[in-house]
Amino acid sequence: MTMKNILLVLSTTRQSPKTIELALERAMNEGARLTGLFILDSNIADSIFEKLTDSGFIGDKPSQQLHSSILLEYRQRGMVKLEETKEMAAKKGVSFEAIIKEGDFFNECLEEINKSKADLVILTRKKRSSLSRFIFGSYVENIKKGVDCEVLIVDE
Repeated sequence: MTMKNILLVLSTTRQSPKTIELALERAMNEGARLTGLFILDSNIADSIFEKLTDSGFIGDKPSQQLHSSILLEYRQRGMVKLEETKEMAAKKGVSFEAIIKEGDFFNECLEEINKSKADLVILTRKKRSSLSRFIFGSYVENIKKGVDCEVLIVDE
């Protein structure tokens, strides 16, 4: 029998300690391998630019250097979070692999779920109103509908 594969999805805005602890406990209890996927959501940097431009804080055309700086900061934070998770996994005797991807959260998540052949995906859902979810949709719910494996959603 092959070892179960659990995929823990983290991102710039989704990295709840509760979710990480749950993923580690599940992997330990099930003798599973845990993969930590940190997605640098490129839409976040674009959203920051839009807000700063709209408020007049920066000009109409932010530099590529500023964009790169924001993504570099998020990448470093992601590496720290994955390293912390790796250390926690080691203490629990859990096999852990870290992956960092940059791009659209939804697409990168689906691609890695399929590539890794995950048996279980664990995601954090940001706290939002029901109306907001209805109007704008939910990446987490769309991921759950778009994959064949079990998806566990942890609400912040």
